[in-house]
Amino acid sequence: MLTYPNNNQVQSGFTLIEMAMVLLILGILLSGVLVAIGDSTTNIRISQTQSKLEQIEEALYGYVQANGRLPCPADHSGTGLANPETNTGCNIDNGFVPVATLGLNGSINADKLLLDPWENPYRYSVSQDVSNYFTTTTGIDLLFADAANILGTGTNMLRICSISTCTPTTISINNAPAVVYSMGANWAVLSGASSTNEQKNAFGATLIGATSGLVYNMPTAANLDFVDTGYSEENYDDQVIWLSPYILFSRLIQAGQLP
Repeated sequence: MLTYPNNNQVQSGFTLIEMAMVLLILGILLSGVLVAIGDSTTNIRISQTQSKLEQIEEALYGYVQANGRLPCPADHSGTGLANPETNTGCNIDNGFVPVATLGLNGSINADKLLLDPWENPYRYSVSQDVSNYFTTTTGIDLLFADAANILGTGTNMLRICSISTCTPTTISINNAPAVVYSMGANWAVLSGASSTNEQKNAFGATLIGATSGLVYNMPTAANLDFVDTGYSEENYDDQVIWLSPYILFSRLIQAGQLP
């Protein structure tokens, strides 16, 4: 017996157009979720970096109280130690956080360098006064007695500016004994900086990791100026802190290292 389709029966299922619309909506929703996850990850890393920078800052002040001077930066030789550890002038003024000397924990690479959340070493620079180093006890004594350094008129103090060209209107501080900073996400591959502001913090010199062979971009040896400005994903994502000479001298006095 032949049967015929019932024209009144409602057909179920989706048409191709309906399926395409569903996939489009799902794609839009998924892309929004991925962007939100990416933003959340970035914010977490920025927060982690700030916390680690503050930990490094406190460790430096603690080292000053215990030793009467700042440690020298670590180099790329693979020890993680201040270079040198002795009470003398530094072999390099622009280098890395001496993680082994300070006894800090965290992610460490093959060159014994402390890494930020983007797997790039934290940089550390010290004032370059060739006669009165902040990294020697004798130098600290002379600096404390020299008002020019405390007031920020010394010629070899570090300056932090809001743009790469330091002028009286762009200077945030002109008498920093030391600077510590992370280069952020866009330096994770150790490539060229994307803005002149970031270039100021690490441009002009390179160091080759003794163990890893990685190329580390660094400021030139004579660089005294660093940039700390507003976050911009593509143009500036460095995070910078610096030591205050007033807090440094206060900690030294509290520890009995200065009169």
